[in-house]
Amino acid sequence: MNRNAILAAGVTSLMWGLTGVLVRLLPSLPALTVTAGRLLIALILVLPALGLLRGSRQRFRSLLGRPMAYVFALLLAGYYLLATAAFQMAPVAEVALLLSTSPLFVLLFRRMRGDIPARAEIIGAGLSVAGIGLLLIPKISFAGEAPMQHLLGSVLAMSAAGLTALYAYLYRILAVRDSAPDTVGVSVLTFAMGSAILLLMVGLMPSPAGLETLTGRSVLLFLGLGTLCTAVPSIGYAFASKRLPAVVTATISLFIPLFAGIFAFVILGERLSPLFFPSGALVLGGIAMILRKCNEVDCTIEL
Repeated sequence: MNRNAILAAGVTSLMWGLTGVLVRLLPSLPALTVTAGRLLIALILVLPALGLLRGSRQRFRSLLGRPMAYVFALLLAGYYLLATAAFQMAPVAEVALLLSTSPLFVLLFRRMRGDIPARAEIIGAGLSVAGIGLLLIPKISFAGEAPMQHLLGSVLAMSAAGLTALYAYLYRILAVRDSAPDTVGVSVLTFAMGSAILLLMVGLMPSPAGLETLTGRSVLLFLGLGTLCTAVPSIGYAFASKRLPAVVTATISLFIPLFAGIFAFVILGERLSPLFFPSGALVLGGIAMILRKCNEVDCTIEL
């Protein structure tokens, strides 16, 4: 098995595990502003590489004439926005755990198209749903703003997982037909479209964008978020996914919640509730069972 690809997948998981911490360390900025800045920085970083690689330039130009490429870019931009907002509202480790449930949604999409899941996949889905319930049900409270914000963050994280699962599922359908667009090109298009649309939305916001609160430290955090947690892992995951079986790449990605929890504890001092550990074991164990049976489905997980 390609060692460089395994290393790229591992580093990608590590960097995505850092995402929530950097989002939380930023000053209180709207999710639109944070996501727009994150994607714009990533775009600025990857454009020179795109210009230097002739093959990448050609693939990107051909991609611009394909409507599905824009659909994929919008799905990923929506994912980035929802995930960023979720990290601002709920504990980092919990959001990372819920974002890792995208294979559960892929299984649902397959079932909707008439693909009957295997028994192991059904059991895995049941375990994951039980774990999600164990994590979320105690937080269903309408007494006070904090519990509602926590619950909303969890819902946004699940919605983000659904978007990336839809991207992965549609992409796999095109890949089977040998008509899937280049993944690196889709990432670049996501950064370009996402930053442009979100910056426009920031400009139209009735409330301040919050940019006046930025300090030198905040700018460094933004650079880290755009570089380490967006540009580098997006390219790294594309590199790994082309050289490793989908199940291997996706399984390595299950380490993201572990990394996120460690980073959040060490850097933010964020402590996990006792229920997080049994619920996390159920969710990740169930997802692992699904992944063992979904070699033919690209169960992509991104942060």
